[in-house]
Amino acid sequence: MSPLQLIYASMPAAYKRSFPFTILGLLLMVLILSGCESAEMIDADADGNSDTNTIDIYFSSNRTGNFEIYRKQDEQLTALTNNPQYDSWWPRQSPDGRTMLFYRSLITDRPETGGHNNNYDDASLWSLDLISGITSELIAKNGNGWSSQGVVDWSPDGSKLLMAAVDANTNLWNLYVTDTAGQNPVKISQRASLYLDPSWSPFGDQITYVAYPDEYFGFDLSRLEVFTANADGSNETRLTNDTLRDHDPYWSPDGAQIAFETAVDPDYVGVGKWALRTIELNTSLVSTLLDDGNINTLPRWSRDGTTLYFHRFVFGGEGQFRLASINTDGSNLVTLTATGAYDDTDVDWFR
Repeated sequence: MSPLQLIYASMPAAYKRSFPFTILGLLLMVLILSGCESAEMIDADADGNSDTNTIDIYFSSNRTGNFEIYRKQDEQLTALTNNPQYDSWWPRQSPDGRTMLFYRSLITDRPETGGHNNNYDDASLWSLDLISGITSELIAKNGNGWSSQGVVDWSPDGSKLLMAAVDANTNLWNLYVTDTAGQNPVKISQRASLYLDPSWSPFGDQITYVAYPDEYFGFDLSRLEVFTANADGSNETRLTNDTLRDHDPYWSPDGAQIAFETAVDPDYVGVGKWALRTIELNTSLVSTLLDDGNINTLPRWSRDGTTLYFHRFVFGGEGQFRLASINTDGSNLVTLTATGAYDDTDVDWFR
């Protein structure tokens, strides 16, 4: 997800009213730096050629002006959604491969930044039948008594959904489990904290997410740490302890590691430099996989656990997000989508 939208989504309501004007300025700074800053870090495909034959993936992109959901199969690109009234984003395919979940936000409800994906405040959750192409709204904007919602994930057996949402009565981000229709929500987060970015373990018995530590009360996003808990929210365990802002933890297929992103230079041009890191659950060893002075976020494991897929913004480059991959030993950094005046984000693998 875009760090700009992460910042916006996690801010107190009082700050959000003035935030769009700040973000507009930050975007201008990023664009200026993208055009004038020399690119010190070199990708594996620095010659401009993209590896387009190695994986089939889903992602969101604003290639047509608004964000839509796409499927990339080898060199064939297919738009799976087509509604210019909405931004459609965050594709997540069901374990049986038949259904795609995604979020939508009305373009007329966009913040004054001009609109982006990951607009949690105006999000509604939708499903797409990948056989028939029929879309259905599961959780409307402000549904379930939530003023914001996002980051849905399927349980490994396909029977439940896990997501983060804001209770309109308390104005707090919590974690919820629902049925596959987005109904019968059960709050599983057990503290008054900021809970974001939940996902399931590969065996369905645990979850991982980011939250503030138990002893912290405030709004300093650098205090967000990675946690695990049982699937019902019990037995919460803190994994990171370094006062670096972490997001988007995802379990490896064998359950041995969790990959996540960290703001290693959070103040850089207002959006920060983001690294990909992993933690070994048996040893608690945290390792840096990719820290090249750019934005590397939303890691997703390949099914065999040898590769991470993510989206990436290169400062001093073309000024857009691209999908990328890297081996879990840190080798073979590859750009997966071609250059153009658009953003490719929110990668999910194709089963």
